[in-house]
Amino acid sequence: MMTPETLQQLLDDYATGSLTPEGRQQLLAALRDPRRAEEMAGMLQQDLETGRYDVMATEMPEVRERLQQRLSKQIHAVPAATKAPSHIFSLPWRKIAAAVVVVAGLSAAAVYLLPSGRSTQQQVVKNTVNIGPGGNKAMLTLSDGSSIHLEQAADGIIAQQGGTRVVKLANGQLAYQHQSGADTTTRWNTISTPKGGEYQVTLPDGTKAWLNAASSITFPAAFTRNERQVKISGEAYLEVTPSASQPFLVTANDVTVRVLGTSFNVNAYKDEDYTKITLVTGSVKVKAYRREWQLRPGQQAAAHSHDTIVNISANTDMDKILAWKNGLFNFNGADVRTVMRQLERWYGIRVVYDGPVSDIIFKGEMYKNVNLSDVLEMLQAMGIKFRLQDSILTVKG
Repeated sequence: MMTPETLQQLLDDYATGSLTPEGRQQLLAALRDPRRAEEMAGMLQQDLETGRYDVMATEMPEVRERLQQRLSKQIHAVPAATKAPSHIFSLPWRKIAAAVVVVAGLSAAAVYLLPSGRSTQQQVVKNTVNIGPGGNKAMLTLSDGSSIHLEQAADGIIAQQGGTRVVKLANGQLAYQHQSGADTTTRWNTISTPKGGEYQVTLPDGTKAWLNAASSITFPAAFTRNERQVKISGEAYLEVTPSASQPFLVTANDVTVRVLGTSFNVNAYKDEDYTKITLVTGSVKVKAYRREWQLRPGQQAAAHSHDTIVNISANTDMDKILAWKNGLFNFNGADVRTVMRQLERWYGIRVVYDGPVSDIIFKGEMYKNVNLSDVLEMLQAMGIKFRLQDSILTVKG
């Protein structure tokens, strides 16, 4: 059981940029434990009041009031406000922003970090129509062209594809269960997620696939050929069931991945400049533009969408690559347009730009299960100006 002293040290290490990889895993584990929510909120409240972090003393009354309101709403356990500190804090507020986004969730983070003088923009955020986060939504298209909205389908058998049952499990996931008897007919199925959707499916060979928003995977209801072939658009993470006699092939844009048994992430959105294959475990061969590379765990192959450039990089940041699968946005090193493309897919909005785009580079993570208004509060704290009308977000220069 982690002690309060250890948790405080992890928070401080994150804020000062000295958190080790092991410490980061400890901190994330604590954050995901709902039993720690009250303790962590109290700790952050104390840190704020004692001047541990970078908030100007003149901002304290307003910040404290908003903090109390927001945290009360979240955990119903916020102590009454006490005397404000009289000194100025030493750590840069943007660094603390990144830290608190991780430790307290987005809503509390925005409350902590909004500098004074931005109340007008904040009110703009609050006055806009709130848009909720994405969720478990997908469409199944069967071999005969008929389709099923999976979020609306009842649990149990929802389709029969030759000798394979298509079953919606109690946890909302989809599974393909092969019955007895040979079936040589190839029946292609497609699972597609809309903007604001994600889904998990177990393929006929036991391979597990996670789909991000605005993505699809096409595969046969039974793998009857010498090779297991699937096609992916958008983004997916796969844990492939080993089979030396039946290699697993993934096609995404102009890239082919050949594996035996391994786990890897495919990012193949049409509006991104690169199709990226990132290997987590095992080994894969990536083929693009008549060339082939064998990846080791931690490596990434990035094939440019408009020419024949393929970059191979080592020591890829796996936390960043797999953040979407773990319920997080990871904006470390991302520019404004990159962040906005993620928000478009997750919240189903359209982003347009009015004037030059800020060259700000983001740092930090946030949970995906928050409303769009919470995200916008964080963005405005980072200096981004915008206007949201209906589902169109205009980013101003």
